[in-house]
Amino acid sequence: MMRTSALFATVPAFSTPNVPIKIRIALGALTAFFVSSAQPAVSVDGWPFLQVLILMTSEVLVGVLLGFVSRLFFYALDIGGAVIATGIGLMMPMDVNPFQANQSTIPTNILYQLAIMIFFTTDMHHWFFAGLSKSFEVLPMGQANFGGSMIRTLIPMTAGIFSVGVMIAGPIMTVSFILLLLFSFLGRAVPQMNVFAESFSFRILAGLIVFGMTCDVMAEHIVQFVRGIPLDLMSAVNSLKD
Repeated sequence: MMRTSALFATVPAFSTPNVPIKIRIALGALTAFFVSSAQPAVSVDGWPFLQVLILMTSEVLVGVLLGFVSRLFFYALDIGGAVIATGIGLMMPMDVNPFQANQSTIPTNILYQLAIMIFFTTDMHHWFFAGLSKSFEVLPMGQANFGGSMIRTLIPMTAGIFSVGVMIAGPIMTVSFILLLLFSFLGRAVPQMNVFAESFSFRILAGLIVFGMTCDVMAEHIVQFVRGIPLDLMSAVNSLKD
């Protein structure tokens, strides 16, 4: 139960403030019940309290690690949304992010909504539960090794969120750069014009148009990354075996 409860406390879509803590605990306990029925029992009879505590802590850390791997893509959405908001001049307006306990830019909120919708419509939540069940087969309770192999596995995953964020924001970055270049030439040609102030409306308009036209491209990047979440989970679990 410790692994599943820690996972549901950190995984996207279930760890949002809109989901009560009691629901998360109940969902973790229910998932642990179904998963444990297919796994061999681990007897702790005769174990000292300290050893049981170490086992529980290890399982919690495994669940938190799996939840962190699942959240990496949403960190990429934060980066992509921030870059888009900066490029089109919407960095200042903030809105409440229902999937986090803070505020985010408007493009970030839109990307979050799109990612959650894709996550459920592509049945990735089924693969997510399958990966969780498989993690108990690959890594039974009490056999996690938090060493260098885990670090070497997490570093490429963490570095990949920056490339994903840039790919999502790539079209907006291109349009923003072209507009800034054009207005810089216009400022040279017409020194009396305040091109810095005049460019904001054009950047917002062009950015919103391109954002709407490239939503399908962003969705393709989101689908590719979401489909890789189960594989990333298994890679993280395998790194704990070494």
